[in-house]
Amino acid sequence: MALKDADENKLDDRLVNPSEPDAEHLDFQSLLNRVENVRIVNLPSDMLQNMHDDITKEQKKIKKELVKLEVKLHKNLVKGNASFYDEARKECRKYSKIHEDLEEYRVKIYDARQEKIVREGVSKYLGSQKSANILEGTIMVMIVLIISVISYDMLYLDPIADAELKQDIFWIDFCFCIIFLMEFYLRYTFAENKRWFIRNNWIDLLTSIPIPDGGALRYGRTLRLARLFRLVRLLRVVRIVFFFWKGFDKFADIMDVKLMKKSFKGVILVIVLGAFVITYKEGDSDPSVGTLAESMWWSFTTVVTGGFGDIYNPQTELGRILTVFLVITGMILAGVFTATLTTVMTGEENEELNIMQQNLENRLHELEKNQREILDELRK
Repeated sequence: MALKDADENKLDDRLVNPSEPDAEHLDFQSLLNRVENVRIVNLPSDMLQNMHDDITKEQKKIKKELVKLEVKLHKNLVKGNASFYDEARKECRKYSKIHEDLEEYRVKIYDARQEKIVREGVSKYLGSQKSANILEGTIMVMIVLIISVISYDMLYLDPIADAELKQDIFWIDFCFCIIFLMEFYLRYTFAENKRWFIRNNWIDLLTSIPIPDGGALRYGRTLRLARLFRLVRLLRVVRIVFFFWKGFDKFADIMDVKLMKKSFKGVILVIVLGAFVITYKEGDSDPSVGTLAESMWWSFTTVVTGGFGDIYNPQTELGRILTVFLVITGMILAGVFTATLTTVMTGEENEELNIMQQNLENRLHELEKNQREILDELRK
């Protein structure tokens, strides 16, 4: 791929605006910021394709090296060379780590390219990148607004006394969902890989489906239908969580918090599950967990504090088993989160150190071999 350099400053105009000052005219910090701001998600799709192909070639090279290692291992085992067995295992771990890093990077570039294709399509359809940015910003504002409105509806409005206001909120939510669906379909249209788009944006589709409050089920219905109402409210809670998750995905584009995302997701899932179970099982007998909002708070404090919140002590066997499960899960997730954060802060990975050590040993071995050859030549 040729360099596009209309201003002949030896820099690609797709990465550096030709109207920006040359490197010689920038101070050190400004130049440093410009270099660091070259991000994968901002690269053109053709560049990302070339990077993807390059990584694929590197993976093929690693595979060929592994094939050679297997042949070499078999030859040494047949000869009875036991010491080569451990060396081969070290080599395998090295190749495994290198391939794993390359695969993670390949997937990252592939995702960036698919996302870039969608953005380029939307920008072309709307006429400019500025219009596409305005659309994305509007969607983010609407997400925040609808989260606030639905949360107010669930926590403070009475299903009977505020039925008219709840109905109005539903229609507002419905109108917002129509816009969300239109924006989702627009991006889906320009996606190169439709399966990839659905797999990575299914939350956007799920949160675009309006769910009624279900408050009318309380009036003149049996206990079974009243429990069905709780399920409907749970679905609305899940939908709010998904909205937050959608916003978190966009936030992750700015700050690299990918490693902490799994533990955060696990905490949310466990809290919601615990709140639903305790409300379903003991909500009728104690007001402390009588509503889903109270149960969510109980579940949150149990997971985060290890059960020291003392908001409510379950009375049934299922409730006590649930409490034990939440406490243990909270301890595990807190440990995972702490370990992940430590890894991010320190950047120390034992496997990478092993690879560096192995490479150093190989270089020392080559240096020793060269020295022996030179000595042999001198003796002759």
